[in-house]
Amino acid sequence: MAIKKRRPQVDPAAIEAFGAAADQPSLDSITERAAEAVAAPTMPAPPAPQSTASDGWPEGVPRTHLVRWPDPDLALLLVEVAALEERSQQKTALRALRRGLAAIRADHGV
Repeated sequence: MAIKKRRPQVDPAAIEAFGAAADQPSLDSITERAAEAVAAPTMPAPPAPQSTASDGWPEGVPRTHLVRWPDPDLALLLVEVAALEERSQQKTALRALRRGLAAIRADHGV
């Protein structure tokens, strides 16, 4: 018989506090972006090649991203499209993000 480890209960208030903190930009990031805006040319340069970690993932590139829905419409659309495609919401969201970013890049001529 396998012994299952008990996972701690998820605290919805802690998750909400984490998300709320993510919505509030830090003072450092605001001043950093303002300094970049003053010094940056009109067309940003392509990112410099980054070294990769031992597992092949580029260093300095996060593996996760917290998404806070501005309203329930996007979350409901994701559920609907995932069901239509018979995919998980994760796979559907990644596919939609990839297609959307490609369209935005094309809008900018990149």
